[in-house]
Amino acid sequence: MPRPRQRPLPTVDELHRRFTYEPDTGIIRAKWREETDRYTVAFNRRYANKPAGGLMNQGYCWIRVGEQCLLGHRIAWALHFGEWPDGEIDHRDGDKTNNALTNLRIATRGQNIISRKLRGESRFKGVSRSGKKWRTYIRVGGRAVYLGTFEREEEAAEAYLRAALEVHGDFAFVPRGRVRGTVIISMAA
Repeated sequence: MPRPRQRPLPTVDELHRRFTYEPDTGIIRAKWREETDRYTVAFNRRYANKPAGGLMNQGYCWIRVGEQCLLGHRIAWALHFGEWPDGEIDHRDGDKTNNALTNLRIATRGQNIISRKLRGESRFKGVSRSGKKWRTYIRVGGRAVYLGTFEREEEAAEAYLRAALEVHGDFAFVPRGRVRGTVIISMAA
């Protein structure tokens, strides 16, 4: 069960006073402030109209709002839709810094975990070494389901990908780049 928040979230109006959001790029920028005191002039010189926040150790964008540091993808959602997201937000492409609106979607905790790439000795999710062969499992309803043992790592990855798309649909983790091309091309053949 999630911990209750210590401080209330800023209102969406407060976010709109402080930031602009570009849905196509996912960039959140600090707005120009109208006051003329020394602090505000220095703020405008250094931060106004520039991308807000920074990167956390986990790879997510964070943005300071008052005394709180909030996740950039949650702020992007609130700025665009006019309300804080109800639940978790998943990055479709797995890139935690890509806060473009087309890359964000509401997800349950389980769906968010499913779409995440796991780290291990294989280049593919769900695949591990078994001696000189490769075996693959998929999690369904909290249980590991054995999909088989294969001679080649790519064959095991194809079996996992087929099962993941069938079981998890849009939330299935699909490898990207050259690796993805190998899997998808050989699946189509």
